[in-house]
Amino acid sequence: VLREGAKKLGNWRLLGCDLYVTIEPCVMCAGAMVQARIRRLIFGARDEKAGALTLYGISADGRLNHRVEVVEGVRAEEARALLQEFFRGLRSGEVPKRS
Repeated sequence: VLREGAKKLGNWRLLGCDLYVTIEPCVMCAGAMVQARIRRLIFGARDEKAGALTLYGISADGRLNHRVEVVEGVRAEEARALLQEFFRGLRSGEVPKRS
């Protein structure tokens, strides 16, 4: 998504851009958002196992060169239900895997 945004804007810096996601990003994705200078991250469900904000507090780390504003818990129950449904389907073979 970040690459697509950069391509559309013609700049890797996504200044002023907001990113909406279902689940809290992992450390690698959160780092990419910092490097891309995303203005705001809006997400639904927390990721207690791999979330960059929940586990590592990446949005509050003063050592980073950019701070992404974070809005969490937006439609959290719906996001959780959507993710559970997706992974249930993936395990049962109902959701096609990417190749």
